[in-house]
Amino acid sequence: MKFSCYKSDLTEALQFVIRAVAVKPMTPILAGIYLRAEGSMLEIQANNFSTGIITRIPVNTEVAGEVVVVGKRFQEFVKNMPDDTITFFDEDNTLSIESGGASVELLTMPASDFPKVKTPETDHSFKIRTTALRDLIKRTAFAVAKDDSRPIFTGCCFEIKGDTISLVATNTHRLALAKEQLGESYEDCSFVVPADALRGIMLRIDPNDVENYVTINYSVRYLTFTFDNVFVNTRLIEGMFPPYEKVIPSSSSTKVKVDTAAFKKAVEFVALISKETEYNTVKFTFGDGGIKITSNSPEIGGAGQNVEAEIDGDDLEISFNVTYIADVLKIVDAKQLDIALNDKYSPAAFTEPGNDKYIYIATPVRA
Repeated sequence: MKFSCYKSDLTEALQFVIRAVAVKPMTPILAGIYLRAEGSMLEIQANNFSTGIITRIPVNTEVAGEVVVVGKRFQEFVKNMPDDTITFFDEDNTLSIESGGASVELLTMPASDFPKVKTPETDHSFKIRTTALRDLIKRTAFAVAKDDSRPIFTGCCFEIKGDTISLVATNTHRLALAKEQLGESYEDCSFVVPADALRGIMLRIDPNDVENYVTINYSVRYLTFTFDNVFVNTRLIEGMFPPYEKVIPSSSSTKVKVDTAAFKKAVEFVALISKETEYNTVKFTFGDGGIKITSNSPEIGGAGQNVEAEIDGDDLEISFNVTYIADVLKIVDAKQLDIALNDKYSPAAFTEPGNDKYIYIATPVRA
């Protein structure tokens, strides 16, 4: 096998595919990345049996062939090659990589031993614009649980009702819900997709490619994404997603409208102190035409900042884990943010003015 390609194309593809390389492989081959060069295309695969990824990039192939190399090392060397073009050729169980005067040789494994990514049998499918799917993932996946003690909370729930798709994520202390219209109506369904697989998909979608579509096929156990030169097969998370609608407040006694950028800057400033507290706690005082944001640490000291805001309703003092507030402010696109509150013990709802397709819920800290 011998081929050459652009470093940028391969680096981007490997950043995506590496997510399906086994971290603690049962056998060495699962730590590998499969490469098959033929004609003008290089096919790249990784498979850990929970998620399988195939992607393709343009290359110039002189001699067709296939090999498997250790994924992490291969990615590191490709990323650090000095020139824009890289040449690869294999000989005697070794893959040689050359670029701009630098070279490296990596031992290979038999391509015949690699478990090729297969297309599972699926019962249903639907299509969604790639950019719409990217936005749904961006607005929800950050809210999943970080630990896997309860696997159902490490994924995003996909829910289709007619021509509307919703993605929901929660770690039981916060919740993010985003909706989007589909081009047509589909059979109602619900399933939970691992958040890590979704983050990988988001990385691979061009945010400017508004004309492209993703085809999603699913069954009881598996789901596949197909678009451009990408195919992803992932195992769904088993279990019943909780009835999230019960967490969303139906009314509020205090309504707040605040400039998103100013609020974000103030939250990030006070967070420098809150990181030293046990529960990363920040107090928000709503009243007197603004929001007072404060945090105190017995070991470090205290910090505070005032932000102008429109307050409609009762004055209120409420505390949150500041990470839960800072995270949503990173993904809000609107210039202003609406906050709906009831009392110091009830969840708060964060929305964008005029946008009924997104809501974020944060549960207070009892401080």
